[in-house]
This record gives sequence, C-alpha cells and structure tokens, in this order.
Amino acid sequence: MLNCIVAVARDDHALHAHAVARLQGSDAALCAVMMHMAGSSAAIIATLGRRVRQAGGRPARHGTLLGGVRAGFGWWGTVLGDAGIQYASQGQACRGRLIRALQAALNDATLPEDARPILDEMMRYAQHDWQQLHGRLDGLRAREV
Repeated sequence: MLNCIVAVARDDHALHAHAVARLQGSDAALCAVMMHMAGSSAAIIATLGRRVRQAGGRPARHGTLLGGVRAGFGWWGTVLGDAGIQYASQGQACRGRLIRALQAALNDATLPEDARPILDEMMRYAQHDWQQLHGRLDGLRAREV
C-alpha cells in the first residue's frame, strides 16, 4: 500500500517539477505553488520510501502507468491551450489521486498503527495543497473571462 502511494507521489512530483521548469518566466505565483507541491511530493517519496525499505521492500522507482498517460495528454494541452490553466488542472487532478491513495491506505485495516499518524499528516498537507491549487485554478479561469 505504501509503495502505491510512492508511485502516485512520483507522478505528482514529475508533473509539478515539469510545470516549475515551464512556468518560471511567465507566472511566478503559480510557479511558487507548483514548487511547493513538488517539494511536498518529494518529502512523501522520501518518507514512505524509507518505510518501505525498513519493511524489507524496494520503493517504487517510477510513477504509475496512468500518470504517464495523463502526462502525455496534459503535454498536448499545454501546447494547444493556456499552459498555466492546464498545469494547474493537471496538478489538481494528480494531487486528487494522491489524496485518494492516502485515504485508501488510511482505510486499510492492515496498515501498521505507527504509520497512521504519518499518513494522517501527509493527508492534511495534500488536502491543503489541493485547496490552494483549486483557488489558483479558479483565479486563472476568471482571468480568462
């Protein structure tokens, strides 16, 4: 279960890191949000990767297939439309997948009790990030009108 979260967090990190690289000169506020989200994804990967290694496993080294497919379609959206809106929308969807993976792990009866507080904290941060990105996306869409 933790390794699944690591893989989804890798998708999340890849998207946000790519967005930071592309938006640096055009939208400083969105770039800052994306940079923060890339950092929080990296922290999830590091923390849960350590837990997986402690349990004798090997942390996921790549993202998910769904994340790869979404990234490909998302790239076309950034080329054909407003890159800021597209990155914010993809980021929100990606963070939503991470929240669902964390929620599934928290609902799993086999989750070790010592992992529960760690995942609870990650869930709070992920939900806060999602809300922050949602507000930014609304602002970008309002700008377009």
